Amino acid sequence: METLRIVQVSHAYPPYVGGLAHVVENLSRHLVGQGHEVEVVTLDPYGRLDDAQDHGGVHVKRFHCLAPSNMYFAPSPKVIPYLRAVEADVVHAHNIGALLAPACWLAVRSRLHEVAFILSPHHHAAGSTWHARMLWRPYRPTAGLVARSAHTVHCVSEFEARLVRDEFSVDPVVVPNGVSEDTFRHRWTPPENQLVLTYAGRLEGYKRVHVLVEAAHILKQRGIEVTLRVIGEGPELSGILASSRRRGVEVEHHPFLPRSDYLCLLSRSSCLVNPSRYEAFSIVVAEALAIGLPVIVSEPWGRTFEGLPNVQVVDGGSPSEVAEAVSKTARIHSWGRSPVSSWSEVTEKIVRMVYQPSLN
Repeated sequence: METLRIVQVSHAYPPYVGGLAHVVENLSRHLVGQGHEVEVVTLDPYGRLDDAQDHGGVHVKRFHCLAPSNMYFAPSPKVIPYLRAVEADVVHAHNIGALLAPACWLAVRSRLHEVAFILSPHHHAAGSTWHARMLWRPYRPTAGLVARSAHTVHCVSEFEARLVRDEFSVDPVVVPNGVSEDTFRHRWTPPENQLVLTYAGRLEGYKRVHVLVEAAHILKQRGIEVTLRVIGEGPELSGILASSRRRGVEVEHHPFLPRSDYLCLLSRSSCLVNPSRYEAFSIVVAEALAIGLPVIVSEPWGRTFEGLPNVQVVDGGSPSEVAEAVSKTARIHSWGRSPVSSWSEVTEKIVRMVYQPSLN
């Protein structure tokens, strides 16, 4: 296998916690494990991290950025000359919603004859805030130019691919995200004599965790005792806890946990619920499916997982629909694992189906 020099460009990377950081970390580490040279160019909005470090065999280079409301991620101008000079066979930009992506394109556009430029948009149906939706209109032509300039656009689901075709008039290659191999060491063991509804992820307004509090309240009114297990941190935590106290809903809150602890709690839940409307793909859902856990996901992105035996797709903004789906899982005690790929398998597919055709 030919050794490739690959630069991943992503606004988020560990120790930042989030879905994109998890994706880019796993892709990068598995690329290194398969013999490739990998550098990650990323951002640090708070200026608290080292400018450069080795992270599990991956060279990480960080630049300062502006990220109002933890959005937009406008990079330091220094990132452009750095990317312009970097030696690489593949430059892979992630998240068209971050201004780092068009900055990356601006840096490499004069070298597209010698460098394969890959874009993973991580695109969903709409912005998660009113100002993001408003600013998308003037930004959309730039996003479309970046997408159409890429040698290959990679999407993580057929749902995302449909959006990208309609939005940017390009035909993406679909390779879904994977799960880490340690996930397969766990198996769903539902708690006895109680119903535990679990959410895991950042606690942002657009994630709509408050809907789960309302759904748990509906179940409580029906005489069904339910514990809402929340694993994560974010600005919505205080509101969630206050709402649960007003409604008499028991909340078991955990901050972001070591991975083994997180997987243990996930496997010992009655079900996982992700009510967010704004996702391209949910790693937590994929992990739950690999464990065999019943999951409840929201329209429209949840259709990605539709048809799997342990998936219910609901209107994530409707507490009554969520409550009904949770109640249904209480009657189920054994489901098999759903077919989910490991990151090793996904990385091999990305090299074979995305990187190598772009180089050729």
